[in-house]
Amino acid sequence: MNRPVKAILLLFLLFFTISRGNSQTRDLGYFIEQGLRNSPLLNDIYNQMKMASFDSLIINAARKPRIEARSELFHAPYNDKFGYDEVITDGGNYQAVGYVSQEIFTGKVVQNKYRAIEDLKLGLGIDKKITEVELKQTIIGLYLDSYSAYSDLEFNRALLGIISEQVKIIGQFVKSAIYNQSDYLAALVEAEEQEIIVERLRALYQKDTRLLNQVCGLTDTSSVKLSHPDIVLSLPGEPGSLLLLKQYVADSLNLVNEFEALALKYRPSVNWFADAGILTSNPWNFYRHFGASAGITLSVPVFDGRQRKFEENKLEIRENTRSFYSANYRKQYDQKYLSLKNELEGTKGIKNKLESQLAVSSELVKSLRLQLENGIVKMTDYLSALKSYRGISHNLNMTDIEILRITNEINFYLAE
Repeated sequence: MNRPVKAILLLFLLFFTISRGNSQTRDLGYFIEQGLRNSPLLNDIYNQMKMASFDSLIINAARKPRIEARSELFHAPYNDKFGYDEVITDGGNYQAVGYVSQEIFTGKVVQNKYRAIEDLKLGLGIDKKITEVELKQTIIGLYLDSYSAYSDLEFNRALLGIISEQVKIIGQFVKSAIYNQSDYLAALVEAEEQEIIVERLRALYQKDTRLLNQVCGLTDTSSVKLSHPDIVLSLPGEPGSLLLLKQYVADSLNLVNEFEALALKYRPSVNWFADAGILTSNPWNFYRHFGASAGITLSVPVFDGRQRKFEENKLEIRENTRSFYSANYRKQYDQKYLSLKNELEGTKGIKNKLESQLAVSSELVKSLRLQLENGIVKMTDYLSALKSYRGISHNLNMTDIEILRITNEINFYLAE
């Protein structure tokens, strides 16, 4: 930025600093840190990751023998005219046994379950990163809104101080008959218009800041000064490292594991079991019927009404959907990145032109101000130049914010 532009902006900044010296200063990093810390969605994902760790422990525990205590007291009274057939019921059933069972040959099934948990953790990790990137993008966008209003407010408040000072000078010149009463009134109207601009910007700044605090989980309503956001443009990496594409890779791994789990579901299963305790149909001599038993069961799926085929068809449709989304996103990514890159370069070119205009305009304002104070220029000419300078400064501020917005969006697409 040219030296005249820097000089006048520093003058405005000095005026604002003196008048607002008690305000706290907040930067972009502060709001990002608070937003990530207070995000309910990130907390939810973090808790899901913790629960996934317990799932691994549950799978390991399920491999161990299952021990149960079983008891039954069943009595079926009968006589010659009433009751169930004694051959079927034995008159009753009385048992109190300890039962243990365990499925064996489950190595592949267990490995599949462990892979499912690892895939879940991978997906949750990617979701966590995507959520962080999306939240950062949102916070940066809101911060830019707030900073845009803040910098405009800062500039126009300082400009109001300068115009108010000019009104006082013109008032003295009117008394000395150097300027007419109309010149004084024109300056006064301009000062009042500037006051309205300042009030509107103050309201806009407070509104934008409240929204920023709300998204970041903050309840602070005190007035703060905002630092200029430092947003560095990221460099494009390898396509496979893009965060927004990794989610489709995680989905693919999950589907592969689900196909395997479906196949394992239809394999034969073998269980061993054993029990020991009391089992009798006569409760009066139960002490004679302590015993034990053991055995093995084999379960072989034969027919399930073609459920397996239907489940496979569902998984194939999900894979087709995932593949289509992935390919479509890749195409959109390339087009979007190229469009944003061109937009960024064009906006930077506009900024350079505005900086040149602002340098010329600032020189004109300073020259007319000196002439005004010497009574050799019309008040309307000075006010016209001042309005032009204010408009160019506003456009330059908006352009600078737009460059940061585009940079923020590019960084979102390039996140790894």
